Amino acid sequence: MAQIDPTSNGVSPFTIKVASFFLLVGLLLFPFAIAVSNFFFALLLVTVFIHPSIFQQGWLVCWRDYRYITIGILLIIGLNFIGSLWGPMDNLAFRKIGKQILWLFIPIIIGLAYYNASLRKHAFIVISLSLFIHLILTTLQYNALITIQALGSSRLDASGFIGHLSLGFIYGIWAGALIIAAQKMPKLWKFICYTLVIYTLVTVFMAHGRSGYITTIACLSLVLFKVTFPKQWKLKLMVFSIFIILISIFAFNYAPVKNKINKTIDGVSTVINGSWKTADMRLKIWIVAWEVWKNDPYFGVGTAGYPDAAKKVLQTTKVDYLQLNDAEKNIFYGHPHHEFLFALTRWGPLGLFALLFLCYHWVRTGWTTDWDQNTINAYLITASGVSVILHGLTEPSLNTHYSTLFAIVVLGFGLSKSQEKI
Repeated sequence: MAQIDPTSNGVSPFTIKVASFFLLVGLLLFPFAIAVSNFFFALLLVTVFIHPSIFQQGWLVCWRDYRYITIGILLIIGLNFIGSLWGPMDNLAFRKIGKQILWLFIPIIIGLAYYNASLRKHAFIVISLSLFIHLILTTLQYNALITIQALGSSRLDASGFIGHLSLGFIYGIWAGALIIAAQKMPKLWKFICYTLVIYTLVTVFMAHGRSGYITTIACLSLVLFKVTFPKQWKLKLMVFSIFIILISIFAFNYAPVKNKINKTIDGVSTVINGSWKTADMRLKIWIVAWEVWKNDPYFGVGTAGYPDAAKKVLQTTKVDYLQLNDAEKNIFYGHPHHEFLFALTRWGPLGLFALLFLCYHWVRTGWTTDWDQNTINAYLITASGVSVILHGLTEPSLNTHYSTLFAIVVLGFGLSKSQEKI
């Protein structure tokens, strides 16, 4: 497709270049420095609002071509604002409301890609470079050559600055995109992409994020079943079986992963046997969240009401059978480690419906896209939606910085038009 003349809609080429620069720099710094990357994203927002034609073009595409996803996003944004009316208006509430600005990246990316035909390719290169450098840092961390201070990240759980909660979420989506991009590359770049995929898999499974294993396998399965061998079912099943066997061999021979899996199995089996003393901590957290919802079943506890509500539940005798000590109770206050439970407890059945509505149309839009003609778009939309759902079963996938921002950026590029193929 020919380059669109941005001046035809009142947007100068210089403005497009500046806005694209701020976006690309923000993406480059994304895995390493949240504050600095947010600074460039803020500059992007300022540029776009000074020249609103970029946003208007993106919004036009969103409402015209992706109305149901747009409605789902608007419901989530609206509930964050309205839900603050029956919950505490504190710093947490303002942070939750403030994070909704991230959804603006979807129409902004669509608008920029409309005017800048090379943006998608440049963004893919920048993100790949950034994530590759971060992979190197995780390797150095694992070998104790550098020390990284990040939540859930250590030498024994080498997950760099991103942390193990979001590592698999991000790198699983990227690994699948690398395989798709490699299909149209020269042999040398194919080899580089496939090597990065293997490097990524090893890194993800060295980390302790259990949902990361699942989302990574799901993303690569999408590529296998929808892209690599779209009609050869016997070959797909054979390759998939080999892939699962190799992953299983690695998982049950690498001590940290094996111990994590065994701990999860033991933590669930003890509950089945009627004992909560050594139950998996996630199960206990979900029970507390369920009690929080039961206390406010219709409208929930509000956008920022969960921490206070969880504290109140933990002070009652309702959850004494969980056998929690004071140290364990401290980890129950922030969120229920479950995106769908989080929506239910904060906004009641309407909140859960809004999230399910968004996730359904998110995945459906990608799944029904023409995978032959728009392969990378279809994959980006579907993989990000599936990852949000699977990751959301054990983590607040749309309420943590890394997973939320990455999912939104990937969705934005997935919904943008493929003016120049990656």
